[in-house]
Amino acid sequence: MKLLIAILVLLSVSLASAQTKIVSIDAFDYSYTGGLLIKSDNGEGPDRDETTFRLNLNYAQNWERYYGVMWKARVFINREDVDFGNSDNLETSWGGAAGFLYNFQPENIKESFFASAMVGLERATYEIGGADDQSGFNLLGDLEAGKRFDLGSYSVVNIAYAPSFSFSFKRYGGDIRDEYYRSGNEVKINFLKFDILF
Repeated sequence: MKLLIAILVLLSVSLASAQTKIVSIDAFDYSYTGGLLIKSDNGEGPDRDETTFRLNLNYAQNWERYYGVMWKARVFINREDVDFGNSDNLETSWGGAAGFLYNFQPENIKESFFASAMVGLERATYEIGGADDQSGFNLLGDLEAGKRFDLGSYSVVNIAYAPSFSFSFKRYGGDIRDEYYRSGNEVKINFLKFDILF
């Protein structure tokens, strides 16, 4: 269903020629089309209620002046609210990132090896354990490399299985840096990732 929504949104945004634009959908963050989770756990002690909202859009398009190079952008809004007795937790973040994507076989990007680099800025607010809100602007970066495998064409789009390996880093700022975290990093093996090519 999410894949269908992503395709419909992208078709309404632009009518493009084949393999000049890419939208990625992966297993992290409920996919780049977004998601809403409402969860409740009842037990002997306090009940645990969780609400999570995520909207993550990832887009790339050919840069006409440079063969094989695409510009890439990501925008996101993420909010997670957990109510669990004295251990309430609220995390909200929104922001964006931009960078470049290089296709090593630009004449056939649906079967190409690829690499990308992005930098971005996020505004985050954390409230952990009922303490005061701590917020700040966080600097983030992402490096990714992988390979696409063509899964065929459907209407005006082509879908490729695109497993990748990525490394992300984040430098926290503001009150978050003072109270909680200074920096962080994560390694992802994106074994369930798909690229929709226009």
